[in-house]
Amino acid sequence: MPAYEYQAMDTNGRGRKGIISADSERDARQQLKASGLFATTLNVAKGQLASKQRLFDFSDKLNAKDVVVVTRQLSTMLLAATPLEEALGIIANEAEKPVIRRVLTRVRTSVLEGTKLSAALAGEPQSFDPLFCAMIGAGEASGNLAVVLENVADQQEKTEETKGKIQTAMIYPLVLALVAIGVVTTMMVFVVPRIVEQFANFGGELPVLTVAVIAVSSFLTEYGFLLLLTITAVVLGFGFGMQRVTFRLSVHGLLLKLPVLGGLIRTVNAARFARALGTLIQGGSPVLEGLHAARETLANTKMKQGLDGVIAQVREGASLSQTLRRSAVFPSMLSYMIAAGERSGQLPEMLTKVADYLDREFDGFTKTALGLLEPLIVIFMGGVVGAIVVSIMLPILQLNQLVLS
Repeated sequence: MPAYEYQAMDTNGRGRKGIISADSERDARQQLKASGLFATTLNVAKGQLASKQRLFDFSDKLNAKDVVVVTRQLSTMLLAATPLEEALGIIANEAEKPVIRRVLTRVRTSVLEGTKLSAALAGEPQSFDPLFCAMIGAGEASGNLAVVLENVADQQEKTEETKGKIQTAMIYPLVLALVAIGVVTTMMVFVVPRIVEQFANFGGELPVLTVAVIAVSSFLTEYGFLLLLTITAVVLGFGFGMQRVTFRLSVHGLLLKLPVLGGLIRTVNAARFARALGTLIQGGSPVLEGLHAARETLANTKMKQGLDGVIAQVREGASLSQTLRRSAVFPSMLSYMIAAGERSGQLPEMLTKVADYLDREFDGFTKTALGLLEPLIVIFMGGVVGAIVVSIMLPILQLNQLVLS
């Protein structure tokens, strides 16, 4: 879709300028007119911005941060009593990224044709997931679209914050571990063999530690490439297996049984689920529909399977809190808070509170884990390197004793 540079006047007589994506010049003028702007000049975009768009902007998908920003802007404008189609047009015209202009222009066109916002967003599945569209649909059904959009933006920001914390918790120790493995492998493959050559004519019996280090070094030197191929094949095979539901279900079930990691997985998934379900119910979505939509926030297949059983029992009239407790895949705190919400009639508020509590619990765990993991990796690395150095020094010391004697 081509881009057009425009200069226009708004309804207050103020000059405006920018860039708009449209199928034709006529379509661009109609979009500007619908946004309350009257174009004075309109030309095909040229120069640096258009060049950047052609060369670098091949994506037609909004990233998570873009969706948060757009949702927040749309909520603010709707709370200010701006008509929906006008708000979409203004956000699209003022957006710096061409991809945002293109996506929102298509959404706005669908809305102008009479499509509901949630359905129009569902027409852009690469940018807006089913859970997001379900939340917007709940807001439309309740008549509180602006408030729901604000809550959705809050929920998305919390989700992105949690993702960032998880990535930090995983990447930092992973980098340390890779550096440690790289240093040790380099020493075993390139340093130790050179030292071993000096012990070829030693004549005496080498220390056990030295023999062990030489054996590992010889194995890595001779079969290191084969070992790398084997590890690569195992990783690729595991990735292929994770595409199969039965294998993924087994792996995810095993992860939940691990002493520390299992609890962490439950906490993260439960926090995201509770926050999404609370936002949906607060927006007017029925509990059963909210459970179906919030299910998409669960990254663990075993927990999804457990929630499917919960949904089936809730559909038959069972209590949500009791069925969650019996499923045994969610933290007990979640079922207790939901029970309190059911009794008090404040289920959305209780879900938000338990999500905040679980997020704080995750934060505390990651800070403690990172604080312990870094020195543990350093100590392990130092121990391995120290063992290699000692294994080299022992024969030298033994040789010196023989010479002196």
